[in-house]
Amino acid sequence: MNLKDSATRVAVLRVLRDIVDAAYEAERRTVLDGLRAARAEFAVKSIRTTLPDHTPIATITLIDPQPAVVVADEDAFTAWVVANHPSEVETLIRVRPAWQRAFLTHLVARDPVADPHTGEVIPGLTAVPASAPRSFSLRLLPGGPEEITQAWRSGRLDLRQLLALDGGEA
Repeated sequence: MNLKDSATRVAVLRVLRDIVDAAYEAERRTVLDGLRAARAEFAVKSIRTTLPDHTPIATITLIDPQPAVVVADEDAFTAWVVANHPSEVETLIRVRPAWQRAFLTHLVARDPVADPHTGEVIPGLTAVPASAPRSFSLRLLPGGPEEITQAWRSGRLDLRQLLALDGGEA
């Protein structure tokens, strides 16, 4: 293959990659919305995907964010840390970020937020509920990529249909 042929191939592959990327992102949004709806209606969190001939290829699962503790009042929290954990306060009179992250991860996300050792309510902290799932994981099954490749090469997967733009014919 000469340079001109390679350059043409790069241009075509770039356009095809962009089409595939756009189709992938749109389909990801559709799947995420569908999984959220299935979770709300049927308590379904995970689905198994198959090729048209029912060969299993992957599992798609909602990723549930965890509730978290966040600093709602920096000054009140800093004052509490100064009084209770002075070695964790920097001269700037701020809580060391690494310690704050570690400390917050060990707290129960329930208002009022309390010190797990003393039960004392910690000023300046509040619990925030977990957000709705914003993503999902796709775990290909062993042999899944090979099954997809074989189905594509044999014609069992119609990429024109799979990559149809705007839901119309390709």
